[in-house]
Amino acid sequence: MIEMYNVSLKDVLTFKNGKKRPKGSGNIPVYGGNGILGYTDKSNYENCIVVGRVGAYCGSVYYEPNQCWVSDNAICGTPHKNVDIYYTMYLLKSLHLNQRHIGTSQPLLTQEILNSIECKVPSFNIQKKISGILLSIDNKIENNNAINRNLALVA
Repeated sequence: MIEMYNVSLKDVLTFKNGKKRPKGSGNIPVYGGNGILGYTDKSNYENCIVVGRVGAYCGSVYYEPNQCWVSDNAICGTPHKNVDIYYTMYLLKSLHLNQRHIGTSQPLLTQEILNSIECKVPSFNIQKKISGILLSIDNKIENNNAINRNLALVA
């Protein structure tokens, strides 16, 4: 049996709010509450998990392995030492963050809310195994989607 540890998200991730979107263009993605909303030549994070903070898509979760700009409509999460970033991405996606917001007309997800969420995590080695399996499945799904897009072009 896999041993699971009861923790709060603050025990596995450090959350920080994004900053106002810089002016200018480039090839570095700018993340808002609903994913990439443009590109710039500046970055404020690298290799991080982006969580939509405000609006209809608050609680959306994205992983960016490269340099990026996280705007003020999103929160950046970076894993603590001995925590697998891919595992935490899948963990966040499983926590239904979009249902944990405050506000009705303008939904808002705060660092305080995220930090207080209780969850269970296994050891680092088990996290790596789980995320490896899930990444493999995601890659197969993406490959199948690419094949389907190509077939649709031929048809």
